[in-house]
Amino acid sequence: MKHYWWKDFLDRDNSWLGLELTVTQRNGQAMEMHSGHHGRMALQINGETLFWATMLKNHSGVWLVFNADHPAQQLLLPAITSAEVESAKRMGNEKWPHYWCRHFARALMAGPALLTGPGRWLLRPMEQAKPTAPYVLNRQLPFEQWRFQTSANSEQTAVNWTLYSEDFPDLQAPEKVTLVDWWWGGYLLLARYPVDPDSGRVKWWRKKCREQALPPILLWFIGGLASYLILDGHDRLQAALAEGIQPQFLVLSEIHEQVYTPSEETVQRVMRSLTLQQEKCKKNAINIDAMNKSLMNLYDTRYTCATTHSRAVLGRGDSWEREVREYLQRHQLEHFLTKILAREE
Repeated sequence: MKHYWWKDFLDRDNSWLGLELTVTQRNGQAMEMHSGHHGRMALQINGETLFWATMLKNHSGVWLVFNADHPAQQLLLPAITSAEVESAKRMGNEKWPHYWCRHFARALMAGPALLTGPGRWLLRPMEQAKPTAPYVLNRQLPFEQWRFQTSANSEQTAVNWTLYSEDFPDLQAPEKVTLVDWWWGGYLLLARYPVDPDSGRVKWWRKKCREQALPPILLWFIGGLASYLILDGHDRLQAALAEGIQPQFLVLSEIHEQVYTPSEETVQRVMRSLTLQQEKCKKNAINIDAMNKSLMNLYDTRYTCATTHSRAVLGRGDSWEREVREYLQRHQLEHFLTKILAREE
């Protein structure tokens, strides 16, 4: 018996945004964030910590410590087959993201690692952002100009992502300690393990990249870290970098719906403003669509946003501190320890 289902996720204007995955029951320990005092966090997969983190005291960023010794770094999702790549090609460009959203929804539920716990999840494409004019059509942009974003949607759906090439990791040697600066960036791309650029898998993906058949890289947005974790696609991303061809991404995030009810005073103020605009419409060509949008925003009080579930199980974080201290000492990185424990830059 399946304990999950999915459906197309549409915004208020019936534009397709992605695939909503609802999980009702999972057996086992899912990938999740643990939290405790002093802004301490631990991202665990299969019961083992992949990242330790602590928020700065001034809430301007977070220290990340990557556990390069994690025992199951590369075994999260089933490998994509050649047959699946060919099936996606036959779908055409328009249905291509739909195909891969469904593929990864199935993979998330069938993979060797338990990644999605009970709740509502959204798989949303994040595609290449077109450069501003003037630009040469069909010319590959240099890596420094790569930028990715989700498509525009109605104001009531705040699940929007952006990624810049400057926030990509060194896939061959991921940094073990990173400071995520929320004021001047954030939204870093985090790798789970180092990639061998000469491996057979990378070479095969480079060939698919040249054929414009590279599947998207699957990311998980983690709100507490303001960053994306690569769940699947390290080799594909390395192949895209080697070929100088921009990949595409699918972002997995937890979502929930909130209701914001405006006060009566706000409602009356907006209605008076719209009444005045309506009077002007009789004399001038005022944008009726903008007025209708304001009216819908006033009474459509549902608001969908991204969240990251966390379990407050770290307590004072004594075991967290001990693990971080031992890890940094083992990798000759203890010079970071003072700032991490003090939660300072």
